[in-house]
Order: sequence, then C-alpha cells, then structure tokens
Amino acid sequence: MVASVSGASRAIFALCSLIAAQGGFAAAQTADIGSCLAKAGVENSVPTTSTWAVDTEAWNSRVSPKPSAVAFPKTEEEVSAALKCAADAGVKVTTLGGNRSFSSMGFGRNDGALVINLKGLKHLEYDEKTKLLSYGGPVMISEAANHMWNKYKRTLPHGRCPDVGMTGVAASGFGTLSRSSGTVLDNIESVRVALANGSIVDADAKQNSDLFWGVRGAASSMGVVLDFKIKTYEPPSERVTNYTIEFNSSYKPTQQDNVDALV
Repeated sequence: MVASVSGASRAIFALCSLIAAQGGFAAAQTADIGSCLAKAGVENSVPTTSTWAVDTEAWNSRVSPKPSAVAFPKTEEEVSAALKCAADAGVKVTTLGGNRSFSSMGFGRNDGALVINLKGLKHLEYDEKTKLLSYGGPVMISEAANHMWNKYKRTLPHGRCPDVGMTGVAASGFGTLSRSSGTVLDNIESVRVALANGSIVDADAKQNSDLFWGVRGAASSMGVVLDFKIKTYEPPSERVTNYTIEFNSSYKPTQQDNVDALV
C-alpha cells in the first residue's frame, strides 16, 4: 500500500513538473515572438499588454483560445516579418479578419498561436475597366454589397449574413445570387498571398495556379491572403421582394411537406 501511494505521488509530481515546464515553454515562446515582432517594427500585443483582453476577445466567448501574441501589421512587409517571427519561434499562425467564427478560428482554435490581425490592411476598391472588386482584411458582406450598389449599381455573389467577413465567405457562403452566379469562391479571379516563408506572390489561373487552386477552399492553410479580386455583376433587377411563408400552426408539417410547399 505504501509503495502504491509512493508511486502515485511520483506520478502526480511528474505531471505537475510537466505542466510547469509547459507553462515555462509557453511563456518563453511568447517572449521570443513578442521581442521579434518589436524588433521588426510590427505593432503587437502580448499577455502583459494593457489591451490584451480586448485584443484577444473572441466573438464566441464559449470558445476562447489563448494566443501567444497578436500582431497588427500595417503593410505587406510587416505581414512577412510577422510570419518569419512565427517560423523562428516555432509558433503556428492564424489570421483575424471579421472575427465572426463560432469556433474562434481567428484566434487559432487552440492555445499558443500568433494571431495576425488584418485590420490595418483593410481595403475595398472597384475597377470599372475590369469590373473586378478588390478587397482584403475585415471587410464585411454588408460593406462590399452596399459599396457596389450605392456607387456602381452592381452586385456580387455573397452569403446572407451582413456581418460576416468577405474573406471568410471566400471559402463559400450561399446567398441570393448563388444559383445563377455561384458563390464567392466560384468568382475569385486572383489572389495575393503571403506565404509561410514570408514571400509574397500573386496567383491566378495562369501563374502559381496550384496555389490559386488551393486558396479557393483552403485559403487559411495556404498562407495569409492579402487581397482577393472577384467578379461583380449587373443585378438582374433593381427591385427586391421580401416574403414570409407561414404554415398552419395546428398542423406539424414534415420536412417533405415543407419542401413540397416551396416547390
């Protein structure tokens, strides 16, 4: 019995030592990456920063991973510098755009990531010659749609929730025009991407086509997408009609009944 207790004590001591060591390693990682970002001139936030709680507040408070640091690049070169710092520190990277993720992917989902907050690179521009919309950073669906309609009387495929980021729906998002024009993913013409090694490349169907293929559906696994260029469309009509379908409350329809009613 004494030997058993002694063995259990040793196991508990070993576990506590491991946890303490992991905590020390995490602290060292944070210090390393914070120091690297500062030396590179990249604005950043670490756990000792006064704004840390705000900088790491997830949209879904039930899933709140703890990053090692948050970088706030203002130029493409600063994005490259942040990626190099993460590589040197052995830290995984995630990007934060509109911060509307049920699983808090913008903060890495798991603890210890470097968050690259793209708010300093937000842009929304329309080229009337090519009829392409260029955007990046935390541009919301409502911003893009209103920008195109109010200034140019044009529209674009997008999801239906106005406060979702356009960079997020680049992985798809079904909406009003999807049946006729496809999703955002189907309409991407080109991207500009910062790769893990810090290099910045342009990709489309002709150049870096393998990267272009991967970005359309797995952008967050390919690199930091700095810019999307997508097709826009002349709207089929200037009139939009909202309507509601109500079912008899005394009758509980089956799923097939609902489908039949819509058809």
